[in-house]
Amino acid sequence: MPWILSSMGKDPAFESGPISTVIQDLLSIAIYLSLATLIV
Repeated sequence: MPWILSSMGKDPAFESGPISTVIQDLLSIAIYLSLATLIV
């Protein structure tokens, strides 16, 4: 992720925090919903 941001001319340290948080949240929701689907 940082190398993509640096190639775009953005500061990797500043931008990668919010982006990684969003990715983690989306993965958490996807895992939660898939487990709920398997249980029901």
